Amino acid sequence: MELIINEAVMLPEYLPKKLPGREREISDITYNFKIALDGRKPENLLVHGFPGTGKTAVLKFVLKELEEFSNKIKIVYINCWHAGTRHNIIVEIARSVGFISPMKGVSIDNILKRTAEIVKKRNYAVVVVLDEMDRLIASGHGDVLYDISRMNEVHKVNMSVVGIVNDFELVTNLDPRIRSSAISRDVEFKPYGVPELKKILKDRADLALSSYDPEAIALCAAYAYKFKGDARKGISILLSAARIAERRGLNKLCVECVEEAVGKIKTFEKRKKPEVKLNGIEVRIIDAIKQEGRITSGELYEKMNDVNDRTLRNYINKLAESGIIDIKSGGSRGNSRILMIRKDRVE
Repeated sequence: MELIINEAVMLPEYLPKKLPGREREISDITYNFKIALDGRKPENLLVHGFPGTGKTAVLKFVLKELEEFSNKIKIVYINCWHAGTRHNIIVEIARSVGFISPMKGVSIDNILKRTAEIVKKRNYAVVVVLDEMDRLIASGHGDVLYDISRMNEVHKVNMSVVGIVNDFELVTNLDPRIRSSAISRDVEFKPYGVPELKKILKDRADLALSSYDPEAIALCAAYAYKFKGDARKGISILLSAARIAERRGLNKLCVECVEEAVGKIKTFEKRKKPEVKLNGIEVRIIDAIKQEGRITSGELYEKMNDVNDRTLRNYINKLAESGIIDIKSGGSRGNSRILMIRKDRVE
């Protein structure tokens, strides 16, 4: 008999029917969005916690059930690594609710107005989920949260936002006016404990494998706990160990295969991470920020007026994505950006 009988349940995109250890979070989030079924506006949520703590899985689980329950709830799920700018996110929302006209050359305000007309005509309650919202904030496009959260006030439509972040501290860099408009309540996902991790991994192993040693599952859970309670890491170890066992021709997942899988991870993570090599323009940007402590993007453009604005903006975003600088939205609607060196980078 083959050892791996259903590999799909050990892949990252698999959404299980049950999410052990997240009953409270599911209840909280479900209640918030059931309000939308009564035609009321749900609270804007910030969902935060370490990677692998079930944030995205719980949101997808809850929203899938709500969407199946009522065709009046429209879920717009956006991964900010794929659509990480204000314009791209507004366009994605518009397309999701049924705006099919060409949007090239159309102003954001007009897209929002047309989107609102469609939402009101179809009597939708729209929930916009921004996964990996850290990326959006770090690249200086957090002002889109203001646009979404104000749709109810400006255009009289029922639209709310859910932001999913790993780094809660990054959210504090948002302009206070954006933060207060876009976040009504936060739901923290604390790291899984060993019992929850064992249950998660056992459920996956029951579906994926024909046979396994319970000690092997316990070991996967123990290592996942060491990785800050990261269930995703535990599932990855389980998959890797199962493939090792399969290559050896074993008909049962054993402890030794788990240890070998973990050993490969440790070897990979011990490799020295290459230092980020900076070019002349990037060094000048960092020096300008260090001189002032913090600097607005406008002030930086003036200091470096020999560099094209678009080029300078691209380098700023690259430094933010590399974790070297932080970007905080500023101005009346966050249109100006404040740049600073990340605290852990200050010498």
